[in-house]
Amino acid sequence: MEQDAKDHQARIPIDGRAAMAQLRERLLPRAARIGLTANDLTPDLDLVRSGLLDSLAFVDLIANMEQELGVQVDLEQALAAGRITTISAVVGLFLHHER
Repeated sequence: MEQDAKDHQARIPIDGRAAMAQLRERLLPRAARIGLTANDLTPDLDLVRSGLLDSLAFVDLIANMEQELGVQVDLEQALAAGRITTISAVVGLFLHHER
């Protein structure tokens, strides 16, 4: 019975807009500390190059989002690809996750 519930949960899609809003909300305090505003948190903002996140903060962000969204992503594979640095790429990572 418990496995059936997990299998059902695994099929529930993540709302991309909600995930984007959640990520932006999570980034706002850090953005303010470096002089960025909510308007600066665009989907194509590079989180690392902008100075918003360093590598440790990036991993922490992903781990926290995994917990909040109830999904697990292959972070090692994503980081190896070197493409998961923008806000939209992070959201995409969760939209295309494997449960």
